[in-house]
Amino acid sequence: MNANASTGSAYSGGTPHGGAPVLGYPVGPIRAAAAFTSDFEIPGDLPVQRLVDMLETERRSMDVHPGMRHKYTPLRHAPVTGAPQIGGRYLFDTWADVRDYDRFTSQELEFEPGVKFWDRPFFRGVDRRLWRVTGAEDFLPLATSHHVNRFERWTVTGSGTASTADLLARVWPQLRDRARSLGLSSVWLLHQPEERQVGLVTVAARPAGSDAVAGTEEAMARLADGETPGRLLPSELAPAKVFDRTSPILAMWLPRSREAGGAPSAYPTSPPHPLPTIGQNLTVPAGA
Repeated sequence: MNANASTGSAYSGGTPHGGAPVLGYPVGPIRAAAAFTSDFEIPGDLPVQRLVDMLETERRSMDVHPGMRHKYTPLRHAPVTGAPQIGGRYLFDTWADVRDYDRFTSQELEFEPGVKFWDRPFFRGVDRRLWRVTGAEDFLPLATSHHVNRFERWTVTGSGTASTADLLARVWPQLRDRARSLGLSSVWLLHQPEERQVGLVTVAARPAGSDAVAGTEEAMARLADGETPGRLLPSELAPAKVFDRTSPILAMWLPRSREAGGAPSAYPTSPPHPLPTIGQNLTVPAGA
């Protein structure tokens, strides 16, 4: 299948805001060896319009880093405090790529003089992690069907004579097939041998033809409260869940599309969230 044709066809007849089509992300297995996740809070008085403008501006210094396949930016509000919770879910081609991205963002990158990226005072309680990828696959087109995501983490204390990597590799086909049967858009199975953690990213679409707000809320509820493919993790690992967060996807960074002459980014939950006010001729609301 031609990757560009497979995703570009979703935008036949033009795109809202004059954007280019999303190119280069075919449905099927994803060739990625590493992943990066981050989670933190930001001030509640930061307007969403300002936030999406920052994401689009800063993307131009960050998604050019070697090996980045794509990034989801989740945004939700803490159920009790109401604090905005944001972060990133990235896939990278190689382990060396993700390690270098972590080095670059923590030791070199500055958007405010003298302040490294992860040390920004308005990033509160940053948790960032590098992962090895057991398997990842898109079942539905990224351009039109990736609206909400769930990220789960487990600590693992067992494994017996088999390594965590081997046990996860054995269960991946069953877990992947279960994710597909649940109607999910994408699934990533991740592990951290050094910290003995397992991660799972699942992605879903809002119902076809639904209202933007009601449809996103329904997709969120189904993903958060429904069956997780993580129930298929090997019992030998004695997994204990330590993190579980479901969020709308505010933005996607799309280096493969940019390199192919397509849209460099997309905003799956616009509406109701705003599009950037900069470079609107190069960004599209996904699923429009």
